[in-house]
Amino acid sequence: MAKLLLIFFISISLLSPAFAQKNDSNIVISNASQLYSFDYSKKENAVKIKQDMKTTYQCVNFRASISIAEFYDDKTEIDEVKIYVDGKAKNIIPKYEYYSIDNIFYSDAHICYFNLPLEKKGSTSEVHFEKTITDPRYFTSIYFTDDYNTSNKTISLTIPKWMKVELKEMNFEGRDIKKSTALSRKEDADIITYTIKNLPAWKRENNSPGASYTEPHIMVLCKYAEVPEGKITYFNTLDDQYAWYRSLTESPGNNKELIKTKALEITEGITGDIEKIKKVFYWMHDNIRYIAFEDGIAGYKPEKADVVLKKKYGDCKGMAHLTKELLNALGFDARLCWIGTNHIAYDYSTPSLAVDNHMITALLYQGKTYFLDATESYLGFNEYAERIQGRQVLIENGDKYIYTKVPATTYLQNTDVEKLSLSIKGTNLEGTVSREWKGEEKGFIIRRLNATRRENTNEAFIKFLSNDQKYSITGLKTSNLEDYDGSLTVAYNMQHPNAVSAFGNQLYVDMDTRKDMADFTFDIAKRTRDYWFSFKTNTHMEAQLSVPAEYTVTAMPPPLSVKNNDYEFTAEFTKQPGKLIYRKSILIKNPKLSKSKFEQWNSDIEKLNAFYNEQIVLTKK
Repeated sequence: MAKLLLIFFISISLLSPAFAQKNDSNIVISNASQLYSFDYSKKENAVKIKQDMKTTYQCVNFRASISIAEFYDDKTEIDEVKIYVDGKAKNIIPKYEYYSIDNIFYSDAHICYFNLPLEKKGSTSEVHFEKTITDPRYFTSIYFTDDYNTSNKTISLTIPKWMKVELKEMNFEGRDIKKSTALSRKEDADIITYTIKNLPAWKRENNSPGASYTEPHIMVLCKYAEVPEGKITYFNTLDDQYAWYRSLTESPGNNKELIKTKALEITEGITGDIEKIKKVFYWMHDNIRYIAFEDGIAGYKPEKADVVLKKKYGDCKGMAHLTKELLNALGFDARLCWIGTNHIAYDYSTPSLAVDNHMITALLYQGKTYFLDATESYLGFNEYAERIQGRQVLIENGDKYIYTKVPATTYLQNTDVEKLSLSIKGTNLEGTVSREWKGEEKGFIIRRLNATRRENTNEAFIKFLSNDQKYSITGLKTSNLEDYDGSLTVAYNMQHPNAVSAFGNQLYVDMDTRKDMADFTFDIAKRTRDYWFSFKTNTHMEAQLSVPAEYTVTAMPPPLSVKNNDYEFTAEFTKQPGKLIYRKSILIKNPKLSKSKFEQWNSDIEKLNAFYNEQIVLTKK
């Protein structure tokens, strides 16, 4: 949906090899300043924000060339770019283009970019951008962190008395940030200045919370302007924000006849209401491609539903809009929803475009509310992705709105259950395997399979199931990969060569080749962020080994039991006449693992590894 904090969130490394950026110790920002001022145009009866940004880069050890990029869109203009190398103006001509990844537009964002030379050790280069934000609604935040270590930085906002703005300071703890306030009598404005020293570069880490949780920044809440021509209200309250959202969606001008024809075609021969709803929802999964081209009023106005239908692709807004219109055409009460995924730290207590970044559809049916996210291509009806679970949501409701939350499910939604029946044939383990996935576990598998060519799906599935081990799989049978309601199941025959080691009158057997979470530890000295798993998990394994009649089990690991509020690791072996039963469970109950718990996690993974490394010994009678 929205291009929230686009400059900060989009890694330059996504652009092209020429733009690859790292937290490079050779480059520092020796000095930077960002000045923001509000300006009222009587002719346009509009408030604009002027940005004046100067950044001085210094080369510490050796000459270099770095990539500079600045984003803009239909509500932001780049007025001027000045470039200086060692104090002299440099004739470097920036390029201005749509921002894209693999030639697919990320949004209606544009990018201004160029290479900046630092010609020798100790040299400096300065970049000066002047920009204008043409609508205060889009002035949502100022981030302090950059791609490089920053020695000195000043951020100053000149806020006239006629402009009502609230500043919320986020993630300042532990940083050298000082704030001062002064009154400019000439401009009749407050000048608020933040001085920052020795600010480390933004460090990108996999599976970490979004920058709004970790990086020092200011939320800028532009509420209203009291100008001679009257009061201009932006987002003084959540009601104001919803009213603006609704103004962008209430008169889309859809071709309703075309949409109804398609809705009837999709549901032809289906009589049950829920079956019709599912058919439409799953048709969206199968036929409308999600492409995050977030066009229209800086990424907030949905594409017409019939246009998305014709093009067969859309962004989250377009897909939510088409889902709504198809269901409405069948007589169901479907509505648009605005929501912020868990990538965003804010909620609707702070009315701002920074609060939400996604759009889905709500279905109000027989006293219940169901949420339909057409961008989640492999989840079933009434299943919810981790990224929206428990998140606040605004549901359109005429001039008002319904304010609620998406249900939060437990780890029981996402299951991975494996059952094996094994026997020893010489030095091989052979047997049958069945496996079942549900929820986001199922979606993860299907997404991986669909990333391969259709003719290679079976081969890719076998490779995944064998866990890249050197054992063979034959007779693979799968359930319907396009059945969104049911589980994904497989059954096959397995042969694992040399899985049994023989020494004298003893056999050593490994019944667990997957060893979930083995060695999954954190480098506490290097990792700086919390770790967020993609979703809650509920993994179970049960293996039954037929013990040869001439052998008996003489050694096996003691039971493992690690249980807390965040996760559980349990495993045990049980001897039965002629059999050895192995049961294991790995549960991630809370997907947000804080850095303060890494030490305990590492200790518990060591216990799990110790269990995995214990030998199962069969001794000849």
